[in-house]
Amino acid sequence: MNAQDLRKLLEETDDKLSVFASPETLKQYKLNVEELLGLINVFLNDEEKMKLFDYSHFRQVKGWIKGRIIGLVSDESTILQMMSNDNIMNGLESYQIVDIMKKMSDTVKQQLLHDYEFIEKHKIANYQLKDIIESLAEEAKTEILLDVELITNKLHLTDFQIIDLVKGLSSEEAKDRAIETYQFSSHQKSDILMTCTDCYKVNSLLAGNNFSKFDIIGVLQTLDTNTLIGFLVEHKEFCSENGISPYEIVCELDAEQQKKFVANLENTDLTLNEKREILATLREGVKQSIDTTNFPKEYKLALSMQTTKHGGRIILDLDLERNLEDYCGLDNLMNINPEEFTEEQRAKFIELCDVCPNMTVFSTLNETVTFCSTTTEYKEAEEWINFIIDDLNPEYSKAQKMAIIDNAIGKKISYSPDFDTEVFNNADCRALWRIISSGYGICNGIAKVEQYMLRRIGIESEIISSSTHAFLKIKDIELPLSNGEIAKGNTILDPTWNLIGHRFGGKPNNFCISYEQARKNDIDIEGKDHNCHKNDEKLQDASLNLDEQSLRNLFTSVGLADRDGQFPIKKLLEKSKQLDEIYANEPEQNVNKQLLLLKSTCPEFATCQNSSMSILSDVLLSNENLRFNKCVVSRVYNRTDKEKRPILFVYINSNELGNKFYVANKDEGQFVELPQEEFIRQFECYEEDLKKHKRI
Repeated sequence: MNAQDLRKLLEETDDKLSVFASPETLKQYKLNVEELLGLINVFLNDEEKMKLFDYSHFRQVKGWIKGRIIGLVSDESTILQMMSNDNIMNGLESYQIVDIMKKMSDTVKQQLLHDYEFIEKHKIANYQLKDIIESLAEEAKTEILLDVELITNKLHLTDFQIIDLVKGLSSEEAKDRAIETYQFSSHQKSDILMTCTDCYKVNSLLAGNNFSKFDIIGVLQTLDTNTLIGFLVEHKEFCSENGISPYEIVCELDAEQQKKFVANLENTDLTLNEKREILATLREGVKQSIDTTNFPKEYKLALSMQTTKHGGRIILDLDLERNLEDYCGLDNLMNINPEEFTEEQRAKFIELCDVCPNMTVFSTLNETVTFCSTTTEYKEAEEWINFIIDDLNPEYSKAQKMAIIDNAIGKKISYSPDFDTEVFNNADCRALWRIISSGYGICNGIAKVEQYMLRRIGIESEIISSSTHAFLKIKDIELPLSNGEIAKGNTILDPTWNLIGHRFGGKPNNFCISYEQARKNDIDIEGKDHNCHKNDEKLQDASLNLDEQSLRNLFTSVGLADRDGQFPIKKLLEKSKQLDEIYANEPEQNVNKQLLLLKSTCPEFATCQNSSMSILSDVLLSNENLRFNKCVVSRVYNRTDKEKRPILFVYINSNELGNKFYVANKDEGQFVELPQEEFIRQFECYEEDLKKHKRI
């Protein structure tokens, strides 16, 4: 017997539920699921469909079949009763429950969305809840969306899901209310804004809703071309205040939009340079399609510029015989990395720096990270580099030249004095030419400077990083040994750890050392290993180690140590000890003389603060006859200085002297003693320093 036979039985039976209630009766008919569901739908009312689950053979069917039966019920109150019955719901997957909910009225959907227990029990995921909300009518959807407590704390929708729902609202007023309700980021707000009308987009941008520059550009690029042109003409001040150049918008438009924009270029009331920037950064296909017959020369030159596919940056080729004046006024498009330039290219590029003084000169730290310097910084740095390299004796070996360069860097550059403070600038201390110009950097930036200079004289190196530090691995270098032999291989040079030694004419303890020695140097006097040079993978082959006598001989050969291999710092140490003995019973005079010794040895002591702090702490103020209860050599900033630039100071507390405060005056180039009250009135500690010292 088949489904048709069962249909006849049901038509002839008054109590139709009894037929379905009997598993023996149903087994007599060869029914598939679809046939069974069809008969249930035709012959049973909503209440009877629910009663099916009073019988064990229906309670035991698979969850998806139960879901289909519930879906046959038209009365929502009956469905809700069924969904509250664990015997019925047992075995149903969350997606089946969601499918049922999506077909219900908005009122019931909202009721279930507020039933947190129900959602938890049936493990309905947030993406499924989003689908349910999405199925609501506009008014109900808006009401649910504006209930932040429900959306975020109970339904746990992500920002992405919330934004997607807001974007789906048809009413711009509703979108606006949602934007006000949630603390969306600039990018999230702009993402929503892009789904609105042009008029609404423009009004929202002008209302000053804290959009970032790039999000503003993204929204403007979605405007109709005529609307965009009108915006650029009418709201030039808005673009200027947000640092937006018209070309930054136009360069990413599609080809047809760009053509339309160019056709109206003369009606845009933009400056000549702004028009040239737009023309220079058009898509290549658009440039080729433009009829330039009546174009002025300035426009044609702009169109001839080759630019990057994205970002609208000019690709500079200094080997071409192009007149450098052609680039004049296109500074905004000039973002050039001259690290690999030849000597001739560098000379020409320096000329270009005068033609385009506002272009950006950038250097790379690795394949993805870049840092910017100004043209002034580039010229100043290159002048210093050329002075060092051009003065090298051409007969010197690479090792000798490297010793001179490492020493010159130590004399020129100091470790950034505001490192690890709240005002530390992550970019300034890593931009190659800015480091040289300013005289400040940190380890990976300083390593970059030395790598760049060594490359200029033909020495290959690699910047190596540990978890906390960066330095150089010198490759295939020949080093002269004190026994007359020449050793060749890979070695480690840490220019940052050599800074203090070079500044005060000391022996550089991290010049051409093996990995084994570098790891020994990582261990402090208390036995703690700081792992500063730990990188087993890249440094196992750095086995070349210059012994002390060979190092002294090398530096003697280039005039950086005397003929006995003694470094200039020896005189400083001897003089300091001598002063300590002379003023053994006059601690205040002893301190003052030690500070004056620092000034005479290193006139720039107030600006090379980290090196000065180290010499003061470890040498000058640690003499045998200088016994203090407490001695602090650190940095503070003047309370009136908004930039919070660091200032070197010394604090001494002793039984003989009481409390003494000495501040390094950069203008006068000397330490000035201040009364404690005056010091506290003028200066403040950095928050980061206070945290490190537990605000003592």
